Amino acid sequence: MSDSPPASTAPSSAPLPTGAELDLSVLRVLMDSIPDHIYFKDRQSRFVRNNAAHAAALGTTSPEACVGRTDHDFFAREHADRALADEQQVMRTGQPIIGRVEHVTRLDGSRFWASSTKLPWRDAAGRIIGTFGITRDISDLKQAEDNLTLERNLLRTIIDHLPARIFVKDTLSRYILNNQAHLDGLGVKSQQEALGRTTLDFHPGERGLQAISDDHQVLGGSSILNQEKSDFGAQGSIHWSLTTKVPLRDPDGRITGLVGISHDITRRKLAEDELQRRAAEVEADVRMARQVQETFLPRVYPVFPRGVPAESSALRFAHRYIPATTLGGDFFHVTQLSDTLCAVLVCDVMGHGVRAGLLTALILGVVEEMDERAADPRRVLAEINRSLAPILEQTGEPVFATVFYGVIDTAAATLTYANAGHPPPLIRRGRTGALDLLKLASPEPAAGLIDPFPYSLQATEFAAGDLLLGYTDGLYEASGLTREMFGEARLAAVLDRAAALSGADLIDLLVREVTSFTGRREFEDDICILVVESTGSLCALRPGLTYEI
Repeated sequence: MSDSPPASTAPSSAPLPTGAELDLSVLRVLMDSIPDHIYFKDRQSRFVRNNAAHAAALGTTSPEACVGRTDHDFFAREHADRALADEQQVMRTGQPIIGRVEHVTRLDGSRFWASSTKLPWRDAAGRIIGTFGITRDISDLKQAEDNLTLERNLLRTIIDHLPARIFVKDTLSRYILNNQAHLDGLGVKSQQEALGRTTLDFHPGERGLQAISDDHQVLGGSSILNQEKSDFGAQGSIHWSLTTKVPLRDPDGRITGLVGISHDITRRKLAEDELQRRAAEVEADVRMARQVQETFLPRVYPVFPRGVPAESSALRFAHRYIPATTLGGDFFHVTQLSDTLCAVLVCDVMGHGVRAGLLTALILGVVEEMDERAADPRRVLAEINRSLAPILEQTGEPVFATVFYGVIDTAAATLTYANAGHPPPLIRRGRTGALDLLKLASPEPAAGLIDPFPYSLQATEFAAGDLLLGYTDGLYEASGLTREMFGEARLAAVLDRAAALSGADLIDLLVREVTSFTGRREFEDDICILVVESTGSLCALRPGLTYEI
């Protein structure tokens, strides 16, 4: 143990300096402590005083080592010449240069971004005797600005390729952003023509007033989700749209505007009307106006055939979606093509955040607009692949998605499918309990990588009691502290020993097993699980009988 007394931490009782001594003390502290680069130069632009931060940035051992040297000793000629000209101008005119952003090149060729301020240095008589300046390295800030610009350009490219009409309004219901589809709907050619205008400027009368009323509701904090609206076009034909409006909030939660998305569902509505006309006796009490959900994950599943009670449906569904971030890139979609045909889409878009969310909207829009072509998995994957290609061409950024798309025929008890680089689903056979992995002999590329690509069509039995498990890679790639992945073998083992469980219970078990394996509740990647069970029900609608669903 040392006998030395501990160093005193009490404040010094020494008197503060005054006058010129105080000024020198303050200047010395500033010069030695400030991280910005501070320097003084004589009329020949030679350094006469540098702070420690500037000396270190110049690669010298001390501020004294900089004295008498010029920018030509440390920087490439182009920058040094420009700096000399600037300083001569400051001394000649007495006017400072404030916050000039420069791309500076050192003698070794390395470059950085800087913000420089230079002012005239005057003596006590007011004569200019040189210059002094402050330079700040803003390379990180410039990189962040460049990344933001790239992200903004990519975001604009994506939303302009969405078939849905997307718009953003301020608190006065004025447009501040519209994608190309919405600009086309408004009848204008550019964003500038819509900027600052309201719906009433384009649709005066009842339609515009209703839109403004809806805006006020949303700006008050209430969302409008999947609201169907009709209107008459220029030729007297009726048009239908499905509209969602939600509040736009700043980081503090204050409402700063609203975001809207509108789908043209006229063709779908006309098809539904025709179907209702042909089946009026049995579907009089059931309106088949399907609404696009608040998100891409359905809250209500279809039943097969249409109109039967859910417990009598030939197919039952269950799902779980666990995003790793606020907005993920994994999603699934279930589409009812007919009373006996069901389309199932499981998709994993690259990345997370805003970019991934918009790409899922693009893919979902493509699938929803395919109509009767949606019964052919090969054509669906080809169309998704084709829709992603322009984004790479216009932005130079690779954009891709793995996609499994299958069509279940309850009448034929079959599943036809195509797979674009997605993890192969599993089928648990009801009769034998056997597990079948729907793995292609030769894997085919994710959508967006090779255009065009001829995706192959596969088929398998999907009989009563069979269960289809679709998922994204976040499920089996989940890992714990040892970085060992949960893996496809453990996934198959859980499915194998859960033969008596329903789809919803199976999903609960899978999530518990993965959570237990990783030792944490959060996941590094999005997890999307979809289970489809074939009940084998042959229930059919009987005329004159009303079903409550």
